[in-house]
Amino acid sequence: MVEPRKLMKSPKSMDLDITSRCNLKCKYCFQRTSPTDTKTELPTEEWMAFCGELGDCAVMSVCIGGGEPFIRDDLLEIIDAVIENRMRFSILSNGGLIRPEHAEYIASTGRCDYVQISVDGSCPETHDSLRGSGSFEAAMRGVRTLQDAGVPITSRITIHRYNLDDLENTVHLLLDEIGMPSISTNSTCYLGVARKNPDEVALTPAEFCDAMERSLIIAEQYPRRISAADGPLALGRTFQEMEKARAEGRAIPGRGYLTGCGCMWSKLAVRPDGVIVPCNMLAHIELGRMNRDLLLRIWQDHPELNRLRNRYTIPLSTFSECADCPWQLTCSGNCPASSYTRTGNVFAPSPDGCLKRFLEHGGRIIRFP
Repeated sequence: MVEPRKLMKSPKSMDLDITSRCNLKCKYCFQRTSPTDTKTELPTEEWMAFCGELGDCAVMSVCIGGGEPFIRDDLLEIIDAVIENRMRFSILSNGGLIRPEHAEYIASTGRCDYVQISVDGSCPETHDSLRGSGSFEAAMRGVRTLQDAGVPITSRITIHRYNLDDLENTVHLLLDEIGMPSISTNSTCYLGVARKNPDEVALTPAEFCDAMERSLIIAEQYPRRISAADGPLALGRTFQEMEKARAEGRAIPGRGYLTGCGCMWSKLAVRPDGVIVPCNMLAHIELGRMNRDLLLRIWQDHPELNRLRNRYTIPLSTFSECADCPWQLTCSGNCPASSYTRTGNVFAPSPDGCLKRFLEHGGRIIRFP
């Protein structure tokens, strides 16, 4: 039985997707054609007012994303409101629209945790393959602009079939040549526009196995500098942990139930149209609207949100595909958004996070001495 969880009084952080507009049209974008891809975009005053409520609720930080947040002329005004309400911030960007005045202001606040620039290759040939011509050079200009101003920067590599062979070079570029302290990785997933062209952008089972092996080996070469919440590296580490526990005949505390995501215990997200959702990958679950519905009431009392939180009490043994699995007591069921997009049921384990299925498709668990 899992230990009961205690809900904090308010979210620790919030994801604010302030626009669905973007200067790029990446072929794997999970936001485009998803419920987050709204035609409505709220004005400056709405976001500033909401930042006031976040401050009153003692929210500690916000992550500003989109779309591409630098496409909004009022981005710095929104950041002003974040700072005035005693919060820290981070920004997710493709780097192409960052100007020196942006970087200088962000650095001057002293409250920016990082600006994350998406970099999918060490050269235009790989980076631009799914992001569009010219996007690599634009991203590198953005990185240099931020560095020159002293803004903390990091990067996210989205691994796909066209950049897999360039993965090691890309990591070398970001960590060694540019000198970022740390980076993260994920992979293309079956969400948003990628659902329309999975054969073009998604890794095949064999490619995913290859990506997992490469990611684990590269991460060993850069200790504590490459993180992952999803994708080949995250699953590779999870599978290593699961197999080690199984081989030793022990369960992993907190596993054996649908405990694969704890986000709704610490954060929420807001779509560009002001609708509050559990996360930007479960943007179809509408919990309320900012500046109309009280955030604390949504956080503490919304029945759908509490139902999602109670997902962690559902044993994996109740699912036929998990009933006789030797890794059942070491498994968490993976991401609920992945479960929803793959099975149509957020209260089910995700096939994408299944070790048994992974091995059946020819995968193997990487072991290090």
